Amino acid sequence: MYIEGSHLIIAEILLKNCDDGDFLKMIAEYELSRESDERLYVSLNQDGECPMHFHRKIELVYIQSGHKKIFCDDKEFLLEEDQIFVADSYSMHSYEKSKDSKQIIIVIPNHMLRDYYLLYSDFKFKSCVLLDKDLCREMKPLFLSIAKKNPNPLINQGRIDLLMGYIINTIGLEKREESFDNRFIEEVLAYIQENYKEEITLDSLAEHFNYSKYYFSRMFNNYLHTNITNYLSMIRLQAAIELLKAGESNVSDAALEAGFSSIQTFYRAAKKHYKYDKIKDLINIGSKITDIANFTEDDDPSIIKKLNAMSEDGE
Repeated sequence: MYIEGSHLIIAEILLKNCDDGDFLKMIAEYELSRESDERLYVSLNQDGECPMHFHRKIELVYIQSGHKKIFCDDKEFLLEEDQIFVADSYSMHSYEKSKDSKQIIIVIPNHMLRDYYLLYSDFKFKSCVLLDKDLCREMKPLFLSIAKKNPNPLINQGRIDLLMGYIINTIGLEKREESFDNRFIEEVLAYIQENYKEEITLDSLAEHFNYSKYYFSRMFNNYLHTNITNYLSMIRLQAAIELLKAGESNVSDAALEAGFSSIQTFYRAAKKHYKYDKIKDLINIGSKITDIANFTEDDDPSIIKKLNAMSEDGE
């Protein structure tokens, strides 16, 4: 049975009960293929946009003009011209499209951060934003020179080192709660990426990597600022949405194929984690709902009434 307009009802389900203060309620994605890309990424005089994601690399955004809304580790920032955003290793971050803003965006590959990792592996930035416009303007020539990518790699490396030095001196560093082990988090994320469709729990992950579940949980939360359950939900939501966008699966099949134990679990995760402009992904899906009976009134009575009414109209 196909319910006309059911994709809009899915959108309403996802929009309801969204807490505007919880900025982890967006899809987060660890892109292993991009993590292995060792090229220096630069975008100049453009308005950048990216979904919630994270990586080991350091990402820098200089606001050249206008205003830019940026989300990072459960916080929202509205940056102005001549202010800087710094995404530390494994910090969840995203930024939306802007009407009046241009930025310089630099993603520094890991091989150009070797000295930084060697000297400061047990530290993190005290803040992800630099708001002092005078200090930011002093760094702007370095941003511009890096963006031009000198053919001499030693000059590029020197400019990166100098810029990182300025940022460290300006923002400051603080000791991490746990010693930072890149291999730990990279191996865990790679394992989850390969096995998210299977049943994965905190206990099974801790056993697989030979840690106590309490130590494993603390390490994971410290690196990613979220827990295993939330991270798995976000990865599975991304997979389910890609299946739905491909137009070959209904909601139930996509949810189960992505690793959710039931359609109810998918709906609860979607309501919890999905918000902002990403809702357009589902509004454009137009997929079929064949399992209304499995979505109970305990989840959302008003939605159930609409689904049932549409079902009766379509019969």
